[in-house]
Amino acid sequence: MIDTQKIIHLVKINSPVKSFLIIGVIFSLLNMYAVIQSEYWVAYIPFGLLLFFLVFFHLEKAILSLAFLVPLSINFEDIGFGLGISLPDEPMIIIIMLLSLFKFFIKSEYDAQVFKHPITIMILVNFLWMTLSAVFSEMPFISFKFMLSRFWFVIVFYFMGIMVFKNLKNIKNYIWLYIASLSLVIVYTIYNHSSFGFSKDHSYLVMNPFYIAHGIYAAAIAFMIPFLFIIVLFGKSFRLNDSQRLTTFFILALFVVGLIFSYTRAAWLSVIALVVIIVPLMLRIRFNTLLMITVLGVGLFITFQDEIYYLMSKTQDVSSDDMGEHFKSMVNVKSDPSNAERINRWMSAIEMVKDKPFLGFGPGTYMFSYAPFQSFNYQTIISTNFGDVGNAHSEYLGMLSEAGYIGLVSYLLLLYFTLRTAFRLFEKSPNMVTKFIALSLALGMITYLVHGVMNNYTESHKIAILFWGGMAIITALDLYHNEEESTHEQQ
Repeated sequence: MIDTQKIIHLVKINSPVKSFLIIGVIFSLLNMYAVIQSEYWVAYIPFGLLLFFLVFFHLEKAILSLAFLVPLSINFEDIGFGLGISLPDEPMIIIIMLLSLFKFFIKSEYDAQVFKHPITIMILVNFLWMTLSAVFSEMPFISFKFMLSRFWFVIVFYFMGIMVFKNLKNIKNYIWLYIASLSLVIVYTIYNHSSFGFSKDHSYLVMNPFYIAHGIYAAAIAFMIPFLFIIVLFGKSFRLNDSQRLTTFFILALFVVGLIFSYTRAAWLSVIALVVIIVPLMLRIRFNTLLMITVLGVGLFITFQDEIYYLMSKTQDVSSDDMGEHFKSMVNVKSDPSNAERINRWMSAIEMVKDKPFLGFGPGTYMFSYAPFQSFNYQTIISTNFGDVGNAHSEYLGMLSEAGYIGLVSYLLLLYFTLRTAFRLFEKSPNMVTKFIALSLALGMITYLVHGVMNNYTESHKIAILFWGGMAIITALDLYHNEEESTHEQQ
């Protein structure tokens, strides 16, 4: 028998229990009424209250939970009014942004030195210029949605991220939680892929519903490979024992297999490009020297682009299940429809910027505006006169066509200060953990920047958490962890 007298006595003397019971009864009654009225949203109230509690009292737990949830989130294309949503991460990102802004506006608790950092300055300059471009956009509603998405990514993953990353332990947890979650997706994808014999044609779909495009999936894997590789080589600096390093080696092998069977040529190239970066680093060649060599290489490419295009047009290898042939098909711009259409999109972007060189057509508008700028010489069998099948397939040309020359220059300066800060930390920081995390993020960022020549994914939450979160980590390392014994590590 239940002793009701004891329960009554407990409630009388224990106010938290009493409050819990009262709230529980009220919510149960409210939930019953909501079910009768078909108002099922009421069931989400406890989750909203939990998130509210986390943001106000444990912001780091809210941000770290996103690191794990983003790779596992599922995208729903149309929920009405032409809008899509990713669950559960996007509502969480929006709520974290709103509550964080409210919290810091009310309490005025934010480290002012963050706003003096060159990475932050360039983020704000680029954001303000894109906002100006959005005001004069050809499609204001489209640009407004684009900037709103960019705003909450920057607020949550960069500005709130920096506050969380004051504790060095949170940086490690953020990266490892993302890796753990992405590992689950890779295992799921490989399992699905095996049922189709690992064919290229099925590689575009086997990661659904977690990733809607194999390019985004491969870009995320490539971003994390440098960190895993550095952990395997320099695990002692992270205080890992041999078994932990061995586990990391198997995770690295899983990521490499996942990357290979993604059949994403741009991601393959981005990882190969790391070798070109690592060799000069081992020879102690400075970042600015590497940058000058890169700029010279880009200049030569632009100067001889016609000759290069002519040589590439002679390549006959096409995309196929044969991985060697598939990789070589990257330079086939004649008979490979995907490559030829990419050239068409790039040339359209160049023509667009000639028409609007100052402010561009407005953020997010490329795919709705490029059709009239297509040249018959570059159109392919998969081109459309309606221009309704995708973006510029280039992070840089997309920015150029949508925000003009100043938009692109501010974006390139942001990338420059990010990489310069990371490489400076690697070269000069006395803190070994800071040194190697900075290097791994710089290399991870480079994989995406190489990938960005042929695709643009920063508006996907799956990449934004790495891109803006990576910048936040580099800024936090520079501001708070650039000492032999970090005072924030054990907080």
